[in-house]
This record gives sequence, structure tokens and C-alpha cells, in this order.
Amino acid sequence: MAESRKRSAAFLSASRHWSSKKSEPESKNTEDTDNDDVVITKVVPLTQSDNSTPINKKQKLATSIRKASPIKLLSNPSYDDEVEAIVNKDTISIEDLLGASDLDETFQFNFTVDLPMFLRYLNPKFQRNGKKITFVTGSVLLDPSDPDTSIFKNQFNISEVTAAIPNRFGTHHTKMMVNFFEDKSCEIVIMSFNLNKIDVVGLTQTLWRSGRLQLETEDSVKLERGENFKRDFMNYLKKYNSPVVTSLADRLQSYDFHSIDVELLASAPGKYEITNLTDKDEVYGYGKLYQILKRNNLLVDNTKGDKLYNFLSQVTSISYPFNVRGSQTASVFSHLLAPLVFSGGSNGFKILLPGSDSTSKHQKDNYYLPHMVYPTVKEIANNNVGFGAGQAVHMKHTKSDTHRYQYQQNIRPYLRKWNSSGSDIVTGRESVVPHCKYFMCDNGDNFSSLKWALVGSHNLSKQAWGSPVPKSTNPNKYEISSFELGVVVFPKEGEKLVPAYGEDTVNDDKAIPLRMPFSLPPTKYTAQDEPWSEWVSYGELKDKFGQTYNLSK
Repeated sequence: MAESRKRSAAFLSASRHWSSKKSEPESKNTEDTDNDDVVITKVVPLTQSDNSTPINKKQKLATSIRKASPIKLLSNPSYDDEVEAIVNKDTISIEDLLGASDLDETFQFNFTVDLPMFLRYLNPKFQRNGKKITFVTGSVLLDPSDPDTSIFKNQFNISEVTAAIPNRFGTHHTKMMVNFFEDKSCEIVIMSFNLNKIDVVGLTQTLWRSGRLQLETEDSVKLERGENFKRDFMNYLKKYNSPVVTSLADRLQSYDFHSIDVELLASAPGKYEITNLTDKDEVYGYGKLYQILKRNNLLVDNTKGDKLYNFLSQVTSISYPFNVRGSQTASVFSHLLAPLVFSGGSNGFKILLPGSDSTSKHQKDNYYLPHMVYPTVKEIANNNVGFGAGQAVHMKHTKSDTHRYQYQQNIRPYLRKWNSSGSDIVTGRESVVPHCKYFMCDNGDNFSSLKWALVGSHNLSKQAWGSPVPKSTNPNKYEISSFELGVVVFPKEGEKLVPAYGEDTVNDDKAIPLRMPFSLPPTKYTAQDEPWSEWVSYGELKDKFGQTYNLSK
């Protein structure tokens, strides 16, 4: 049978790259690192035909100009020709972000960078005119001992900053671009993807763009959301304690941020306190989420139980519990973030005690359902890239007694499938493994509308969100190990935030669409479903390319 699948140059390149990798998971740490970016691979041929179920191609036509989602999906080339236009409607490509002929300088903050791949996306004019590239990562990118480094430096005006990470469990997980253009405008892009092949062509990715910001003038308008974002962004950049990044912050200070309509949620290594937190204090991690929700009147008081609320996380790494007492575990989602989100009442924000008794009581008292969207083993096997995409999704639920306790108490009851659309295309990413991260709370209407949503790089770990110091139910003092970045989207008064599927708009002029890569409400795991883990062998189970995934003995 003739080969029907489209194979772009980038997709074929990714195939060659990942099929050459044959390593397996390896870790000497007792605790998990918060890293969904580690390369863990099997041999996966990406050029076989697609045997997936036929799909519904119906699309709605826009009849008027409507608001577009501030969150975008990255274009994905892994589908067949016949549906590529459908699944990639209103999406953004890497070329859109890096290929502009008037790009004058770029700052790239990331975890992993495939330098040859990245450089190919730049307009030839950028290299020809010696425009400047600065990388900010958590490890050395331009290794002097690597002979390719001198080649890159001879051909490009390239430099780097290595972020200081305080311990072995922390990472520089932020993924962001700051691009300057010849007309003196600049654009900030906050995203979920690493700058490597599998992230760009094989995984579901999201991004937020500021649009081109202009220099301030005497007539510039200062609006609260824009000013909040600007202040928080400048503070975040200065947390690097780098002359280069501080200089970038000083440069951005002269730009007009009034058009920005989201809040910035960052994490940065350090110890923080929220005892007497004000709306303008510098704070990070879970303290920052608390500040954002509080100052925008988004904390939920549902102690009367008037409506059943839903609180959801969709991440690609679920890490070790932040507190353990014997066989009882406390996890970031259920014991820290959930009580934070539902702290609008008189009881305030208190971290829950380890174990499932405290979470069950809290959910009953505040009348909400937790949801954790995370791909099943079969969803990994049947995705467009096969088992090779499993390297992007990390959870240990069998490695130790503590992992098993956490899974049974705080994860398994809340697990939801990545694909809740069946064999139809609804979101356009049903068959593309996630590397995106979403957190959201609805308005007690079964996800018809959303109170707020966070999209960015945060996974579920104490390194990303912070962990109380010392371990207690008092959240006021805590410590963060990693750099993270995301944006919080929420509606203005008189508007509503609603899920958008397959495109960036909805049929409601008063709605703010939020582009979704998975369907709401999400579908619960069945008794037979198991969450994907790269630490488990799957026997004779084959992915869509006939490959199996089994660890070496």
C-alpha cells in the first residue's frame, strides 16, 4: 500500500534523531527531578502508514469578527495530508516566531536547545547581518571543548548565560523568547516547548505572544494588568542575578505593556514568605498564584456548596510528594494547590495534612472535583509518534513504597484521559502526546466556562511550585528550586472565558476563547486504564508502528 503520511523535512529529521537513541531511564536520586524534558527513547520508525480510525472533518465557519484565544497551539506536522489543515487551523509555527526578515536580536530562555535545528529557522538575513542571539539555559550550551562551538560562533553572533540552580533537583525549566525587531518593537513569547526536534514536530505544545510592543511615549496608557505584568516580568528577569539578563530587564522597562491582558506567573529559586502579602509584593511559585487569584477576586469560597466546581491540572510530569508521614503522602495538586484555589472563605489558605482523609474532607467541605489529565499507556502507544513520544511524559508510581502510596492516595482517583474525543477530531491534538501544561478552575458549570486558566511550564512538583519550610500546614514560608514561567488568563467583568476547540474563536462575541488541546469535561480512566510511565515495561503491547517498550534487565 502506498505511503500516505506527509513527512516534512523537520519530521523526517526528528525520526532519524530519535531512532538513533537507545537509552533507558536512569536515575540515582531518591526524589524525582522536575524534568519532563529528559531524553528517554526507544527505536521508533516514524515513516509507516497511519492506521488510525477515520475522523470527522466538519468545521464551523466564522461569520463575524470575534475575539481570538490568547493561548495558541504550535503547528504540528504529524498528521496525514488530508487532515493537516483541519488540525492546524489558527496555529503558530516556529517560522512565525523566528523567521521574520526584520528580526534584529533574540533572547532564548529554555531547558534544551538543539542548536543546529534552531539556527535553521532564522531568516538568512539574520546571519548575514551578524544579528545577536543570547541563550539562557541551566547548563552549558556553547561548550568550548566541542569543536562545533567554534563553528557556530564563527557563523553567528551567539552568546549564552547559564542560570544558577541551587540544587540537583532544580532546573531551568522556563521556555521563553524575547525578540527585538528593526523598528525597535519587541515581542515576548512564553511557551511550553524545548528547542529540539521531538518537541517541535512530535508533541502538543502551546504558546502565548505579547504581540509587538512599542516604546513608551508621553501618551502611553497604563492599565492595571499590563502594569502588573511589566512589574512582575522585570522582577523575574532580575532573579537571574546576571548582568546580561538584568540589562535586558532595563531595556524592556522603556516599553509600553498596556496591551498585555494576562498575568505573569513565574517561579525562581529562593525562599519566600507570604505572611503579609500585598498585591504588589515580589513573590513566586504557589505564593504568586495565590497573589494573582486574590488581587483579581478569583479565589473560590464554596463552603455553602451552591455549585459543584471543577479544578483541573494537565501536566507532563508528576513528581515526588512534598510531605510524607509514614505511609501518608501530601501531593502538590491535591494538598497544596487545591486548598489554595478554594481559600476564598473565612478559613483561608492552609496546606492539607498528608493522606487522603484530609483531601476527601476538603473536597466535601468545598464541594469540588479534582481532575488530573494525563495520558494512558494506550494513548502513548497509539499517538502519531508511537512510544518515542513517551519520553516527554513522566511519573513514577511503582519505583518505591512512597511512590505507590502517593499514586493510590492522591493521583489514581483523579486521573482523566488525554483524549476525551474518541475517534473524532475535536481539538486537533487527540493523537499528539502532550508537552503542554494547563491548570484551571471552572465556574461550577461542568467546564462550560472557566474562572481562570494557567498555561506555561509548571509541572506538579515542589521544585516548581515551592514547598513549605519547615514541613507544615502553614503555607507562609516556602522554598523553590526551579525557574518556571506561565501566564494566567481570566475574563474581565461582563465577559466569560470559554473553551475553544479546533480554532481560536467561538460563536460568542462576549466570550474570551481559550484554545484547548484536550476536551472538557475530561473522561475518567476506566479500571483497565493505566497511566504512562517510562519506568514500566509493557510486554507485548505494540505502538502504532509495531514497536514495543520494555526496559533492559
